[in-house]
Amino acid sequence: MSTIKVLDKAFQILNSFDDANKSISLKELTVITQLNKSTILRICSSLIKHNFLIKNEINGSYRLGPGSWKLGSIYNSNFKIGNEIKEILSEICEATGQSAGYWVKAGNKKVCLYRVNSKSELNHYVVEGTTFELKSATGKVLLAYTEDNSELKNQIDKKGYIFTTGERLDNIASVAVPVFDKKENFKGTISVSGWKQFFTNRSVPKYYKILSSYRNKLKELLSNE
Repeated sequence: MSTIKVLDKAFQILNSFDDANKSISLKELTVITQLNKSTILRICSSLIKHNFLIKNEINGSYRLGPGSWKLGSIYNSNFKIGNEIKEILSEICEATGQSAGYWVKAGNKKVCLYRVNSKSELNHYVVEGTTFELKSATGKVLLAYTEDNSELKNQIDKKGYIFTTGERLDNIASVAVPVFDKKENFKGTISVSGWKQFFTNRSVPKYYKILSSYRNKLKELLSNE
C-alpha cells in the first residue's frame, strides 16, 4: 500500500469522529470507513503512537487524542476573535430563533468556523469545524467572492444576501451574507439556517435585516485579526 493511500485511510478514520461519535468501536469503524479490520488496527496503532487517538483498553473503543486537539487549537488560534464572533452569533440566534454560523472557505470546501445552534427541537445542528461541499447559501457566498463568480455576485448586489432551500439537505433552508474588513477584503460569511418551514417570504427578509445589522461590528472585529 502506497504512503499516500495509507494517509488517505488514516484521515478516513480520523474524520469518522464527530460530536455524535466521540467514541467509536472497531466494528463501527469498519462500517463507517468500509476498511477491513486489519487495516484499521494497523493504522490506529500508528495514530495512537503519535497521540492522535486513544484506545479504551476495557472495551476496545477509540476516541480522539491530544494530538488532534493540538492541531485543532493551532488552527483556531489563527482566528483570534472567536469569542466576540460567537457573541454576535448568539444574538443572531436569539433574534431569529435559527442556528447561526460563521463560515470560511478552505480549499474546495466550506468550514463552519464558529456556530451557535438553536435551542429549538427543530434546529439545524452543525458542529464547529465541520466541512461541507460549497453548496447552499453559505457555499454560494464563498464562491462569489473567492472565485469571482459574477452571477452570484450580481445576485448578492441585487438582494444583499443569498437564500437557498433544500439544496444540501432536503428540509433545511439558509440565508447568508458576506462579511468584509475595513479595507473591504472579503473574510467569510455569516448565516442563519433551519427547517425550511421557518423560512417564508416574510421571515427571509427579516433574517437578512438581522444579519446585516451586525456587518459593521464584524468589520471592526475582522480588521483586528
